[in-house]
Amino acid sequence: MTTAAEVLQYLCPEVEWSITDNDFDTIVWVNVDKAPITKKQFEDGFAKYDVWKAKQDADKAAQRQALLNRLGITEEEARILLGGN
Repeated sequence: MTTAAEVLQYLCPEVEWSITDNDFDTIVWVNVDKAPITKKQFEDGFAKYDVWKAKQDADKAAQRQALLNRLGITEEEARILLGGN
């Protein structure tokens, strides 16, 4: 489940903030005069974050598979080589 902190980090990476209980109304914006996003942007950010995160995960998996293919080994073989189970 996506957290408010993940959404805020995604939407406002350059802004300092604190939040309580995933509630927009409890956000304290640090060193800014006004909220950098609206409540609607915050709420919409959950779906946007999920799409962005899924793409990031898919890209990472594709890069990992491309590397394994270049090395000519399986993921299981890579784990063994790296000392995993």
